[in-house]
Amino acid sequence: MRRFTLVIALIISVLSFQAHAQSIDAGYDDTSAEPNYKSDYSCGSESQMGLTFKYCIRNVDRSKNQDIIYFFHGLMGNEETWFTQRFGTGMLERKWHWRGYDPTIVTVSFGEVWLLVNNHRFPLIPFFKNNIMPFLEKKVGGLGKGKRMLIGQSMGGFNAIQASLQLPNTFSKVALLCPAITTVGPFSTPEEIAAYTERTHAVPSRVKLLLSISRQVFLNQNDWDKHDPLKLIARYRAKKMPFYVSTGTADDFGFQEGSEVYSDLAKKLGFKSTWVPVPGGHCNFDRRTTANFIMGEAF
Repeated sequence: MRRFTLVIALIISVLSFQAHAQSIDAGYDDTSAEPNYKSDYSCGSESQMGLTFKYCIRNVDRSKNQDIIYFFHGLMGNEETWFTQRFGTGMLERKWHWRGYDPTIVTVSFGEVWLLVNNHRFPLIPFFKNNIMPFLEKKVGGLGKGKRMLIGQSMGGFNAIQASLQLPNTFSKVALLCPAITTVGPFSTPEEIAAYTERTHAVPSRVKLLLSISRQVFLNQNDWDKHDPLKLIARYRAKKMPFYVSTGTADDFGFQEGSEVYSDLAKKLGFKSTWVPVPGGHCNFDRRTTANFIMGEAF
């Protein structure tokens, strides 16, 4: 974990990049609903096996609703991101509360930059399964009769794919908001990267950033192939959960291309997958259909 922290510090200091998720209203026009609503949540940190993570838990009456929604934040976010994005994820929670749906939101963070992977550098996926989830679900009184769902935003979308596909039968549905899915990887050639940047109209510095981060995490091409979302889903053989994917059509990182390819591939492989593109850049997503997807309502 010490090496992980040093890598993060290096990336932040060298690139000096602020990529807070910025989002506009995309299909959710009842912003007057619950105008004074404020989420009640508590946060903490936990250290196990030499690893430290931070978390927040939304405080709700679990006798009425036992659903648990895990949330993974985006680049430069933290464990409180879900609760501080008033016009992003905050709109989802207000929409749910207005409709009488109050699930337990559980957020997890290893810092501003982290990828949920399983390799010799960062064995985080088994740690998430065997340590983090039992710890957090014990704190809220267990899953009970509820459903366990997952939402990931940007970098957290990549992490949500890893958790859902590498931990089969764990989550009943997964929402990916401007997920970090690309058709190039850390070991792509300069020509492939240039073609990707031109094709997607991505900002070159953003592409450089995401590849710089991934090169610090993945050991080699084989390691990347084990985590590449487009290859990972093709190998998945367990019970298929539904995916919801929404991305801005002018995403600064070019994520709209990978998002659409991922959703189309998921459908071809037998998953129920919904692709909802919206105008704008990173990290735009459709509020109304995202909220309805989690609640199980028609779009």
